[in-house]
Amino acid sequence: MNPQPLNDGRYESVSEYIEAANTVCRNKKNAEMVRHFQSEDRGTWYGASCSTGKDVQRLVNEGWQAGRERVDSFLTKLEAIQLAPRDMRRRLTRGDAGDHLDIAAVYAGRHQSAWTRAKRRDGQGPQRVDIVANMLCAGADNSEVLFWRGAAAVALCDKLEAAGYMVRLIVGFGDRSGDVSCRITVKNHDMPMDLATASSVILPGFFRSIGHQWIAAHNTHVASWGGISVGKCKLETGEIFLSHEVNNESSAKAKVESVIRGLEKSEDDEAA
Repeated sequence: MNPQPLNDGRYESVSEYIEAANTVCRNKKNAEMVRHFQSEDRGTWYGASCSTGKDVQRLVNEGWQAGRERVDSFLTKLEAIQLAPRDMRRRLTRGDAGDHLDIAAVYAGRHQSAWTRAKRRDGQGPQRVDIVANMLCAGADNSEVLFWRGAAAVALCDKLEAAGYMVRLIVGFGDRSGDVSCRITVKNHDMPMDLATASSVILPGFFRSIGHQWIAAHNTHVASWGGISVGKCKLETGEIFLSHEVNNESSAKAKVESVIRGLEKSEDDEAA
């Protein structure tokens, strides 16, 4: 696999990203750091009862069942938060061509709006929604911060798809300088949210082990053992971004509510 640039890594699947993280270092002096994030016991820093990076990769591949059960429990607490199904009923539109002619409009000289046509609503709001979860926090933060950020992303995906949206879910990380940026698509618009997919989003070690390993492997310079400054990956227009405002269960719930309210408002504005 050809290495992607450190400042703009983009992967179409979790498996592609893990393969890239496990590639030979571009700078051989970073090989010890890669080994460290793969094999050294980091205690509880990776979360999910993972003490090494290999434990994290195993859970990504097998699916973190205990984590998914926690997300399911979180979803039950959000049952009152629902986005109404997208309205696909037909509505009449006017123009200078169509199915039915309004002769009164012709006599009145309104030729540009004399014809009517039954047109299906293309949804009240975007048909496709893109969510990006920033899976990066300060090294001193508890791993639970990253679990709840991922849980909010999974919950939003669940709510939006239940309402008829097609959701793309991306996890990413980057530093404030822009020297590091990596985006991983864990679910595309036409893909289901399966157990393994959800596990990769809610696993705190997804960045804390695999991400650091990816940075070390792709850095052409000697990577810093002190890590990177906490920033974000490169974002695209229109993406819903989950970051440091989500750090526990209550803030995860508040973020889900905020996004749902925002989409409801955009639907109302379009319908008006």
